[in-house]
Amino acid sequence: MASVAGYEQSYYSMTWFGPKGYPDDGNAGRCYFTGLLGMVRHHGEPDVLFADGTSGDGFSFRWSPVWGAPAFNGGAGPFHEIWEYTPKALGFQGHWEQDDEDGFDGAWARLTGLIDRGVPVQVGLHYSLMLPHGAKASPRLAYQHRTMGPTGFGHHVVVAGYDSTRGTVTIFEPNDIAENCRYEAPVEVFRRAWEEAALRGRERYQAWAHHHPWGGAWSLHDGYGPYLMVWIEPGRDPAWDIAASIRHSFRRNLKILSGEYPKPYALFGNQWQIPHFETGAYGMAACAEAIRSGRLGDTVAPDGTTRPLFVRGNIPNHGVLGRAGAAGYLRRVAAELAQRDLKSDDVAAAGRKMQESSELFRTLRYEAEIKAAGEILARIAETEIAALSHMEAAMAEVKEITRAPVAARVAAE
Repeated sequence: MASVAGYEQSYYSMTWFGPKGYPDDGNAGRCYFTGLLGMVRHHGEPDVLFADGTSGDGFSFRWSPVWGAPAFNGGAGPFHEIWEYTPKALGFQGHWEQDDEDGFDGAWARLTGLIDRGVPVQVGLHYSLMLPHGAKASPRLAYQHRTMGPTGFGHHVVVAGYDSTRGTVTIFEPNDIAENCRYEAPVEVFRRAWEEAALRGRERYQAWAHHHPWGGAWSLHDGYGPYLMVWIEPGRDPAWDIAASIRHSFRRNLKILSGEYPKPYALFGNQWQIPHFETGAYGMAACAEAIRSGRLGDTVAPDGTTRPLFVRGNIPNHGVLGRAGAAGYLRRVAAELAQRDLKSDDVAAAGRKMQESSELFRTLRYEAEIKAAGEILARIAETEIAALSHMEAAMAEVKEITRAPVAARVAAE
């Protein structure tokens, strides 16, 4: 048996409770990133909200009438851009791999070798296959398994152990509370779930039945795999400097919130036929106006049923959790500016606005009536436009952060 020592203490939960509490309203999301936050804490960065905000994910918004429901995640591009940028910006070496040329045997050897070295690994799975096993340990997963009905969603979990004698892997469910996040699953079940992240059939890409509907058909899942693995190597660069990290990530986050990032190439495969899309805080305001005018409505599934856009057809949880990370990041930036006797008022004000946005998303999560949801989204957009204005005003001070020494250190010297 092998396991990653201490990962139980490093695990990071992205669960918040709705009116009914746990497990019925144990809301969560951003599984594609939660594992990395636990990893950076495991490898030496205790400020998880700063790490979260560094990714840019919590500043992100995108929507196109061509593609479907709005997304409150994605950072400056697809998920792997977050996996690549965040560890590097925090002084770590990150990796992601998929589709091992030796199939399961090669991927399994890589996975177990990392665990043997004490490295937790985030993997992408066809998660409905895993739910019956998670339900044995987690009241939240048991509730989901009992109430969701047929489902076909992709999901990211962390593998932090395996037992060759018993034929099991140790899974940490990133979207649960710490007390119930760990469970065991048979390797053979894990293998099928890991392999079924593949989408390509002989003649076309295959949708998973009962996934999110759009345009009269079931959609694909996030598209990574088979055998997706994401991990961070132990050991932080001793030359890493938080001021340099802030200097780069702050401008990037500002660009994401303004809608300048992601660039069109990150959103569409054909550079000659890029449909109109909306990004950033102003793009969110445009999306809210589309709801107000009736151009964007609830989602109709292939079976003819209607799904409320912000209850089942979309994931406002990403807004709740991502904006909390954005607010935490901005609070840390404000503190670092203040330590260097630089003006921090605007950054602090931006942080308060992003925290306000996070709270508004909690309301949006439960609003099934589309027009009312659109009005909440409009308020969120207004709040984030105000945060953007504060960030733009603060940029001149942030530019000085690498040239201004910490005041306390200067006094001591």
